[in-house]
Amino acid sequence: MKKAGFLLVVLVFLWSCQTKSPGTDTSTSKEPVFNLVELWRTDSIMKTPESVLYDPIREVLYVANMNRIDEGETGFISKLNTDGSIIDLNWITGLKEPRGMGLHGNLLFATDSDRILVIDVEKGELVKAVPIDGAVFLNDLAVSSDGKVYFSDSRVGRVQVYANDNVSTWLDSVPGANGLFDAGDYMLVSASGSKELRKVNKATGEYDVIATGLGIDGIESADIDDFYIVSEWKGTIHMVGQDTLIRVLDTEAAKINSADIGYSPKDKIIYVPTFHDNRVVAYSLKEE
Repeated sequence: MKKAGFLLVVLVFLWSCQTKSPGTDTSTSKEPVFNLVELWRTDSIMKTPESVLYDPIREVLYVANMNRIDEGETGFISKLNTDGSIIDLNWITGLKEPRGMGLHGNLLFATDSDRILVIDVEKGELVKAVPIDGAVFLNDLAVSSDGKVYFSDSRVGRVQVYANDNVSTWLDSVPGANGLFDAGDYMLVSASGSKELRKVNKATGEYDVIATGLGIDGIESADIDDFYIVSEWKGTIHMVGQDTLIRVLDTEAAKINSADIGYSPKDKIIYVPTFHDNRVVAYSLKEE
């Protein structure tokens, strides 16, 4: 009996070694690893740059400078090469505080405090400025493939649409409405007041929260799996996707902001406007 008992103990031990304990993950999949490598930075010749937009047709960058340095309506939009060299620092001038930008054909749209700017990029001319009734702090902007211009008002908590010379409200009661990204049937919307990134159905207005804890300013599709690149004004950039959140930049301690970013999906380059630091910095996005 003692011998049989000993054998039983051995068998139980061997069986327990081959059986995973509850909650043990035997998956071999790994969380993606992303890194940013700085490519270039401009001199501090910008003036409170709030956003950068990459133009894939003309291979240039547009930079919206709010210019909180000089008094009056001194905001302007700069035009840069993708290597950071300046084409025209004062490309479009006499603006209020330009922020979010978007392209459709030859037209560049931009928010400007309480109006929407329409700019002919080929001529480098302001075509018109559309006043927005009740606007308080127009912020980001995204243009859909059919030419509809979506724009946020952070202080009012609203997202509106400009189309066919008409303005209508699309979403209301979005706390701290800020960053926008058009994703076809959906719009990614930053509710920075509640620190949520929402994926909103354009047709119904219903949404899913795909990330929390972030006061998001800029949103871009990484064109890598299902990841999005999101920036926070305070100086951080994250990759959001696959139910994970990965920080790839943190310049908050250095007091260097990362406002409304631009992105080249073709070259995997992120363009960061540094706001009070008065530069644009380019980073190559690397996946390991």
